[in-house]
Amino acid sequence: MVERTPTQETTVRATTSLDPVQTVDDAVPTAGAATGTIADPPPRDLTVDALRALAIVAVAVGHWLVVVPTFTGGHFDGVNALETVPLMRALSWVFQVMPLFFVLGGYANAHSWRSAQRKGQPYHGWLRTRLVRLLRPSAVFVAVWVAVSVLLRGLGTDPELVRLMAWLAVVPVWFLAVYVVVVAVAPAMLALHDRFGLVVPIVLAALATAVDAVRLGTEVAGVEWTNFFWVFLFAQQLGFFWVDGAFTRRRSTPVALVAGGLGALVLLTLVGPYPVSLVGVPGEAIANNAPPTITLIALGLAQTGLAVLARDRIARLLQRPAALRPVVVLNQHAMTMLLWHFTALILVAVVVLPLGVVPTYPSGSLAWWCTRIAAVLVLCGPLAALVSVFGRFERGGAPAGPARPTRPDAVVTVAMLAGVVLSALAFALVATGGLSTGRGWWGVPMVPVALLVGAAALTRVGADPA
Repeated sequence: MVERTPTQETTVRATTSLDPVQTVDDAVPTAGAATGTIADPPPRDLTVDALRALAIVAVAVGHWLVVVPTFTGGHFDGVNALETVPLMRALSWVFQVMPLFFVLGGYANAHSWRSAQRKGQPYHGWLRTRLVRLLRPSAVFVAVWVAVSVLLRGLGTDPELVRLMAWLAVVPVWFLAVYVVVVAVAPAMLALHDRFGLVVPIVLAALATAVDAVRLGTEVAGVEWTNFFWVFLFAQQLGFFWVDGAFTRRRSTPVALVAGGLGALVLLTLVGPYPVSLVGVPGEAIANNAPPTITLIALGLAQTGLAVLARDRIARLLQRPAALRPVVVLNQHAMTMLLWHFTALILVAVVVLPLGVVPTYPSGSLAWWCTRIAAVLVLCGPLAALVSVFGRFERGGAPAGPARPTRPDAVVTVAMLAGVVLSALAFALVATGGLSTGRGWWGVPMVPVALLVGAAALTRVGADPA
């Protein structure tokens, strides 16, 4: 790592975090290589923060490029550019960054759990902190959209249009349904990593491959959804190896990751049975992301290698305050951006498209690409406004662990794990069904809302009332 000045160090330690559920203080200790002992860590790697900032920008820009809202004949609709612009499918290799997100999450989870061990913090206290940090901003997001949907229907807005908007807005929520479970099992997976090392990702990759074989070769339904865990748990394990220095000791290691990952990706998509697009294209027999296939394992390997290769150059760049400042801001608001970037798209579409000022061009033409780039630039404004309003719910401090446990540890642990299950189910239902339906009171999806309320209540079990 490049040396940092005291001023830069103070600024970063005061304001940044590695993921939506980790504080800077969590990123202090680490563990002995294979002994399970807890030791002082290497200096904090700010390149991980920068990579995470780039990843969240890639998510927003990728979605804004692909989703093309339209307004014709007095009705809103939309076009998925992956269907009409073949180049978009190739660009999905750049904008599909979910594997990298989970790699960086693994890096953060390893740091934070080892820090908790060093401080003597129990598992349920560590998990409570992470669960609350996920639930607080996401619960506000859900509450706002439910309220807006009810209000719009009360004002006489077409219920189908309300349903469409309340479904599009929650597209990114699927990530939380998987991530909350991956976080909950991170300490156990880290223990397996410390004991068995490379065997763990090999087994996970084998499981994901077996699931794909069933998916491609049989009529067995449902098993493919388990790949949300095998694939992204594999990515988390890569983050553990990064923390322990396995990818940074020799220059040849990240090069091998890039070559092997990209080589496998080319073979799987151009020779094998998988589509080129790493994001689902309507009409194709299989989608590489929903649920994920082993193409995302190959992509995760390549992305990890590229990230490690770029770390020194990124570190030098971060010595400049002008480069460090946006990294700090983006990391402070990463989850808020993830949750609200589709809302920015909806707001602009609803306000601007009926005015008839947006020209239309043939899909894939130079003029069409210019309008898409212009749309991305325009959407940054509304997203910044949304972040300024709702970012406070992400920036709010994490709850301190209870000073005096009010319940036995086993009871609190069960409550936290139950909270994980309820929140994962709630996020999954929201992601698949949206936040305005044709059922219930004014279309309110009562089941996921009740599950989120229950998950939030469980986080209070055993908390010190003081």
